[in-house]
Amino acid sequence: MSRRTILTALAGVLAVLLLAAGVLWAFPVLRVSSFEVTGNANSPEEYVVDATGVSVGDNLVRVDAGQAAQGVAELPWVRSATVSRQWPSTLAVEVTERQALMYSSEGDGDHLIDTDGRPFVIDVPPEGAVEVTGSLRQDPDTLAGVADALTALPDHVRALVASVDVPGEFEIELRLYDGRTIFWGAADANHDKALAVQTAVQREGQHWNVSNPSMVTVR
Repeated sequence: MSRRTILTALAGVLAVLLLAAGVLWAFPVLRVSSFEVTGNANSPEEYVVDATGVSVGDNLVRVDAGQAAQGVAELPWVRSATVSRQWPSTLAVEVTERQALMYSSEGDGDHLIDTDGRPFVIDVPPEGAVEVTGSLRQDPDTLAGVADALTALPDHVRALVASVDVPGEFEIELRLYDGRTIFWGAADANHDKALAVQTAVQREGQHWNVSNPSMVTVR
């Protein structure tokens, strides 16, 4: 087979592929017939589907996956989202949701706060969420500091914390379910303070101070 014949054949194949791609792009040969949504524990599937801006019957080839994912990411519980095509007819949406680490009780309801210390929705606090009280409970910098302190604690220790009081700057205090208190102070040296708290909760003493983790006191 001559080189010219091979080139002609390749050109023909390429032309067919380009024609097929053009047909798929211009005409809804491959239509969206279903959605597969995962990771949406707190975001109803119908809300997620609506947020994509895609409808059943749309041309799957022409779906803008990035724009669809951006729409889903605007839902309050959603931290991030990815959208992909599953040929021949499914649009897959993978959701990563926020963790409601804390909440503050306000006049209009409970404000859920994520692991970055950002309030993101008014809803019923899930099990394990820690209440934030005190005059600085709505201060962004304070909430970020409290989030850093709580996430430094191992899960089994954080589960002992009923609430966190923040009456003033640099005054984080953990209040445990058993009535004990642990004064954390500023949101610094969080790793060392978390280690000190792990020791404190295993010992006798009602009021602990770990603001200086190298010199823990109790009274």
